[in-house]
Amino acid sequence: MQYSLMLQALNCLSRIAVFAPLLIWSQLSFAQGILPQVTRIAESANDFQLDGDLDESVWNDLPVIDGMQVIDPDTLADAPYETHVRMFYTERGIYIGAMNYQPEDSLVARMTSRDTRLARDGFVVSIDPSGQGLYGYFIRLNLGESMTDGTILPERQFNMQWDGPWNGRTSEVEGGWSAEIYIPWSMMALPQDDDVRTIGFYFERQVGHLNGDTWSNPPLPQTVNEYLSAFTKYELRGIQPARQLTYYPFIGGVHDDIRHEDTYKIGTDIFWRPTTNTQLTATINPDFGSVQADDVVVNLTAFEQFFPEQRDFFLEGQDIFITHPRHTNPGGPGGPIQLVNTRRIGGAPILDIPDGVDVLPTDRSQPTDLLGAMKFVGQQGKFRYGTLMAFEDEMEIEGVLEDGSTVELISQGRDFVVGRALYEDTNSGGRRSIGWMGTSVHHPAIDETVNAIDAHYFSADNRWVIDSSFMRSDKNGEVGYGGMADFRFRPERGKQHTVRATYFDESLDINELGFLTRNDQMNLDYNYNVFESDISWLRSRNTTYIITNQWNVDGKPVRIGLFLNQDYNFLNNDTFSYSLRVFPERIDDRLGRGTGDFEIPQREGLNLSYESDPAKPLAFNVGIDWGTDQLGPQQVTSRAGVAWRPNDRFSSEINLEYTDQEALLIHNGSGSYTSFEAHQWAPNMEVNYFIGPRQQIRFTMQYNGIKAFEDRFWQSSPIGAEPLTPVAKPNATPDDFVISRMTFQARYRWEIAPLSDLFLVYTRGSNLPRDSFDTYSDLFARTWNQPIINTFAFRLRYRFGA
Repeated sequence: MQYSLMLQALNCLSRIAVFAPLLIWSQLSFAQGILPQVTRIAESANDFQLDGDLDESVWNDLPVIDGMQVIDPDTLADAPYETHVRMFYTERGIYIGAMNYQPEDSLVARMTSRDTRLARDGFVVSIDPSGQGLYGYFIRLNLGESMTDGTILPERQFNMQWDGPWNGRTSEVEGGWSAEIYIPWSMMALPQDDDVRTIGFYFERQVGHLNGDTWSNPPLPQTVNEYLSAFTKYELRGIQPARQLTYYPFIGGVHDDIRHEDTYKIGTDIFWRPTTNTQLTATINPDFGSVQADDVVVNLTAFEQFFPEQRDFFLEGQDIFITHPRHTNPGGPGGPIQLVNTRRIGGAPILDIPDGVDVLPTDRSQPTDLLGAMKFVGQQGKFRYGTLMAFEDEMEIEGVLEDGSTVELISQGRDFVVGRALYEDTNSGGRRSIGWMGTSVHHPAIDETVNAIDAHYFSADNRWVIDSSFMRSDKNGEVGYGGMADFRFRPERGKQHTVRATYFDESLDINELGFLTRNDQMNLDYNYNVFESDISWLRSRNTTYIITNQWNVDGKPVRIGLFLNQDYNFLNNDTFSYSLRVFPERIDDRLGRGTGDFEIPQREGLNLSYESDPAKPLAFNVGIDWGTDQLGPQQVTSRAGVAWRPNDRFSSEINLEYTDQEALLIHNGSGSYTSFEAHQWAPNMEVNYFIGPRQQIRFTMQYNGIKAFEDRFWQSSPIGAEPLTPVAKPNATPDDFVISRMTFQARYRWEIAPLSDLFLVYTRGSNLPRDSFDTYSDLFARTWNQPIINTFAFRLRYRFGA
């Protein structure tokens, strides 16, 4: 098949589209009005007690904010129940109270882990301290006092991994339920203003018994582009908090039952705000061990698996290092595109293992200790900036020689440096910004620097959004270039066109500190989304048409597809979804790891799923994915899950997934492949019990088991880009294999105070040898009984200071 005309057009369009945003820099208009003021009360006169009851006299004379409208479903109708929001502030922070009226017998409280999304009764306040839609904070307090929080970047980019030192209480009262929230000024970056500040506020409420209907003021449904910049602006005077110094000392220990050793660590994180608009963060003798386990993933592809950051130090103040929405939302398959992926810092050691020396897999993958890390972020006028530095320690790892004797291997640590500067302008309406970021990684075997420019545009009429990033990498003298630009146009509420352009050459490499699933790509993708909420028999219908058009720079199609996705959200909040997809003939240029491309025939697929209302005490989900493997035979995945929440304190959930593949293709080296008949079970379980809103006992288990039986053997063509050729079995040794992996964790958490916790954690993990054929029940039992990780850990952290 000839692709020359299509390739030339794609090459031209993708290059133009990627670099076009740098040409957009225009003046917009904005009309200033008189802003409402928030009441200030002297701290000495404040006898306030945070208990959720709204019974203090201070609330009585404050103005009431209501006027909520329904945003989910997107009807913009007036809310059926009143919500009375009041707020005042002191020199220490801001207090927000909400009286949520509704029938008392309709209350839905569900205690969950922090940042768990679940339909229930909840109240949200989001704050834009800049007053210009530049950055913000999202805070949600649910009935029962479970918390959710995160940071916000324009316009609707949420980082829900961030946790802030705010506090809140709720109470069931006559006529509904009430909430009180306290947010310290020290939690947020405040521009270096004089006496008068402009701060944006957004209030939202979810009602569980109304199928999770959501209301807000101002009304900002997902069907509009604007969010952060459209918060209601209020005027606050005289906020000049004193310099803030906060310590997070910790003590932790781990008993390793496999190695029969105990380790302990004492250290501290330090957060200092020398001014309201700057923050210095440092860590001394850091403990970057996580009290959460990553998902159990079996990755048999040629692409790296992405895991999100979980460590508190790197999550605080991290938003300045986000340069593009694809940092969290890639807009397609594969992981995100990040210039700074902090999971690289303190990752697996870089080892040069001599021949004849064996090192345990758990030692090869263990985290690297850090000598220390420091981060400084701030802003001045229209400029924001930040820097991050981290330094890994040298590690000694034990290797075993063929005669059974041991030898010490030395792993040199890496040094990481990041710099960031961003200029943002919103004075004339809309938003325009341009920024630079540079990263550097140094190691005796690695010297990588990356420089990038990012530009962003949000039109004053809220219809156009453009985000772009352009980068240059230099790794050990090899230079690479790349860029990406996303164009979003919303002609009317509920309809959006999106074009994503990407160009990465074959030499671009940002993965020593960043994350990029693949370089060598030239893409021009399009999708059209229609969201409808005016259908009588539905709450909403969401339809998306997608054209995927991805090539490598040699002019070979690596992913071309047509998709139709539809979600039907019924009046009872059940959801039915389906997806149709067609992949025309393409080339696989990655699975062979450079030993030869091969052609993949046209494939089709269908996904079906049904999910009952997740707010009900008993909820379920079922689904089936039908598709074809790379060689053409079918692949079917079936899923089912049940969640049971008999009361507000207890919840349990179990999910089962089974995949049957007729031609799982595995590369053996030198262009040879084996296709397997494979069967995979992937169950997971979670049980939670809350002693109170701040004490939780949690059990989680994830298992992933694959049994694969050799079927046929293949060889790629030496001239490339041809279908794989069937060949005879190259040897008498069977290639059958088994993967059986499990992680179990039992965890007790006590939130003593905001961001002050005691953790007690038991972790058990296993990975059986690949020749361990047995029934799945026996495999699971053996996986449990033959752990390679068996630890008990504790960590106590307490927050002192402002």
